[in-house]
Amino acid sequence: MQVIIAGAGKVGYSIAKHLMVNNSVTVIDQNEYAIQNIQENLDVMGICGNIENPHTYFGINPNVDLFIAVTDTDEVNLLSSLIIDNIATVKRKIIRLKNTFFASDLIKTKLNISDTIVPSVEAAQPFKYLVDFSHAHNAKAFAYTKALLISIRLKEDFTPRMISTFIGEISGEVAIAGIERAKKFFVPKPDETMLPHDLIYFFAFPSAINSLRSTVCEVNETTHPIKTCVIFGADSLGIEIAKVLLKKGIEIQMMDKNIELCRKANIELKNKVTVRKTNYDADHIIDKSHFDTDMFIAATKNDEYNITKCIEAKQKGIKKIIGINNDIVYSSLMRNLNIEVVRGEKINAYYSILERIESNGVFVQKKFCGGEGAALLRKIDENSPLLGTKPFLPEKIDDKGHFIVVRDNDIYEFRLITQFEKDDVIVAFTKESDFESVAKWLQHD
Repeated sequence: MQVIIAGAGKVGYSIAKHLMVNNSVTVIDQNEYAIQNIQENLDVMGICGNIENPHTYFGINPNVDLFIAVTDTDEVNLLSSLIIDNIATVKRKIIRLKNTFFASDLIKTKLNISDTIVPSVEAAQPFKYLVDFSHAHNAKAFAYTKALLISIRLKEDFTPRMISTFIGEISGEVAIAGIERAKKFFVPKPDETMLPHDLIYFFAFPSAINSLRSTVCEVNETTHPIKTCVIFGADSLGIEIAKVLLKKGIEIQMMDKNIELCRKANIELKNKVTVRKTNYDADHIIDKSHFDTDMFIAATKNDEYNITKCIEAKQKGIKKIIGINNDIVYSSLMRNLNIEVVRGEKINAYYSILERIESNGVFVQKKFCGGEGAALLRKIDENSPLLGTKPFLPEKIDDKGHFIVVRDNDIYEFRLITQFEKDDVIVAFTKESDFESVAKWLQHD
């Protein structure tokens, strides 16, 4: 593909690095150092120039398969979308935005934009499920099915047993998508033994997720509903998280060192949240005479700061502690410190854009475990060439992941299906290193 990326920041750089392998990529930015850094480290073309100036685009390939705008300014991204349409023929446009107003279907249609990404809104979505399933560390929803991918840390006194034995013991339909153990992620076979402290990635329907509580979690994690929450960080993501939690009826205190962010948050949240300027006093937060905290969320843009505050909150006895992860290099560290991890805005923007690029009408994919694992889904619709055929799994692919089929509200092992039916969903769980070959097989007719 011919790909143009407007914006050479962290997100633009990461997308260019991922796409340069099989595509011709051009990155545009007026920051001379950023363009120099990209040209020195990546096999892409860099153009140093003002993204808002049409002359910057002259000389690019007139046929563009994919245009991606990921600068930090909505107006610049939208304007670049207009400019590129007058310079080249563009098949698809993906735009990152901060203001949800610009993400409306009307604006997308007028500007011929295929997809818009609002990272703060998307990054807040897991909290819809983390309140309902307080024993889960993270949660991801998918198109085509109501099943969720959740991660749960096995309790210290968990009795080791094989996956096949464990699945047979629990009620409800559950598949295991992956395990992180001793800082390493892998997709297990049925004869793999589950061990205490493993971080297990379960793929299951909500009723089955609830059935996992007593089996894998500590007692205080299974019996303690989330009613109150402290959010440290009053930036855009903290505000979006608060909006999600308010809809769940959670009482919230929001804290930040920046008085201006506190004022803006108070206005946007319409005084429904107690917003305080503070440097964060853990003793004050959990003072039961003032505010009994069930959940603590460190939602600043600084990972080291988030880690520090999560550790302080853990030492003070708060049971559910979530840290926002902004830099992928801290993801594994946070999980190994037993901090529940949710992606921040920039990481979310990167993965959301890749998920849209690599998805289509019948195929979707999501990354998990800090990008080390991947979940791929293909829906069998009435036009699918696979409809009515017998499932076949090549041996070279079988070794690269765990394959299941979702039918209605049931989960079946891939090999147990005699033939594909309409609305079946094929699901593959694999390591990132095997993603390309599994995706190629899953999309093959």
